[in-house]
Amino acid sequence: MDNNLLYYNGLDCACTDEIWDAISPDIDKYGYRWAYDFTMSLFEPLMFMQTRGLKVNFEALDETKCEIIIAQESAQEELNRLVGRELNANSPKQVANYFYIEKGLSAYYNKDGGVTTDDKALQRIARGTAKHPGMREARLIQDIRGYGKLYGTYLDIDFDADGRLRCAYNPRGTKFGRLSSSATVFRTGTNLQNLPQEFKKFLEPDEGYFFWEVDKRQAEWVVVAYLSGDANMLQVIETEADPHVHTAHLMFKVPKDIIKHDAKVIGGLMDRDEILSRRMADETLAPCVYQLPGSMSARQMGKKSNHGLNYDEGFNTFALINEIEIPEAKRVLGLYHTIYPGIRQWHEFVKRQLAADRSLTNCFGRKIRFLDGWGDTLFKAAYSAMPQSTVADCTNAGLIKIYNSDLTTLTGGVNLDIIGQVHDSILMQVPLAVLDHPTKFADVCARVYDYASTELEYSGRKFRIQTDSKIGFNWGGYHSEKNPIGMQELEAAETPDAFVQTARRILNV
Repeated sequence: MDNNLLYYNGLDCACTDEIWDAISPDIDKYGYRWAYDFTMSLFEPLMFMQTRGLKVNFEALDETKCEIIIAQESAQEELNRLVGRELNANSPKQVANYFYIEKGLSAYYNKDGGVTTDDKALQRIARGTAKHPGMREARLIQDIRGYGKLYGTYLDIDFDADGRLRCAYNPRGTKFGRLSSSATVFRTGTNLQNLPQEFKKFLEPDEGYFFWEVDKRQAEWVVVAYLSGDANMLQVIETEADPHVHTAHLMFKVPKDIIKHDAKVIGGLMDRDEILSRRMADETLAPCVYQLPGSMSARQMGKKSNHGLNYDEGFNTFALINEIEIPEAKRVLGLYHTIYPGIRQWHEFVKRQLAADRSLTNCFGRKIRFLDGWGDTLFKAAYSAMPQSTVADCTNAGLIKIYNSDLTTLTGGVNLDIIGQVHDSILMQVPLAVLDHPTKFADVCARVYDYASTELEYSGRKFRIQTDSKIGFNWGGYHSEKNPIGMQELEAAETPDAFVQTARRILNV
């Protein structure tokens, strides 16, 4: 090695040691000891995950590349047909000229005042306004750009020499405690925490293993319920009701069985005319058709409300994100905060906490300071800080416990490998041989669920965020035709034998 490099490295280490001596007392003085110790305890499991990596099915990868190319070409052909000529979807100038000059639409502008055809602008154009109907061309341009990004960002990355995919995890990657990930120091791999389903399906467990992923059920919504103390939210959790059905039931004043039936009839439809037609033709839905949201199923609207409206999201943003009309977004936002009044009260509590010393501390002891200008931007960041940091710390505490347990050893446990973390979920691979021992497998699952569901406490209320489970032979979501070996929900069973039978049925082994 170059002597200059070694000399520089020695100086760097010496300076780091001197800096530690200077700042160490302040860690305790200002309340950051827990965050420091917790970060240090993450290094070993993160290093293991980075070193282990994931097996790649290159045959499936090549198939996916072909599928993406074909889909992009098909979208381009349809776009050209609608426009009447070749239009470069990646040219902001050409796209702006088409929509804002040829079609005469009002231009959208970015924060610097320039004309934009970014994704948000295209989403607005695709959705339409009172002055003009939605335009299919905008959706196609979004698709073409998305396919290009998918191919360039995820399907054309550099893998390590052993054919595995790895990333570099940063335990202090975000302000609220979430991990971040990126390509490795060798410039291979990619961010593993933001992978699309098209990519995940060619990431597989090693020979003789299956994937097992545990994630937190409705995690942030549950934390908000206990932070706010809202009675209706707490009732949902304590009765183990479906929160999306319950929210829709309260907002639209329709019985829960009708909300569930509506979800089956409407599915994922977002075409208002088709939705109205289906409801009017259904004798159960017809009497209450005008109570339900016009742009999607009632349960889906409940779900989108639960996911988006706890952190003071405005109706314009809610309308844009969910591709609905502004009047409907206003109505839904008002209904949501009417049925869950504790959320607004909690927001006021957060503001009072910030006024004291501009900091919040979650139930683990993580202290977060907010130094931005006093106003809505700071407030919205603070509203999301407590739920997000709580879920992140809960997930990572579980990861540390699982890694340090004997479950990860061949002699004392099952040789379980932790190989990935995605904010509120932990990905592991487990030997298939464990399925030959039902009692042992049930015990392993119970221990992992316990580790991943740390008991939390806010305002004297103790609770746990429930853990869900998925298994499969690749990391992509299950689809009967497109991905039959993808991840499927592993439901609980009354006996260990029944539990293993369920797992074997899913894995088809």
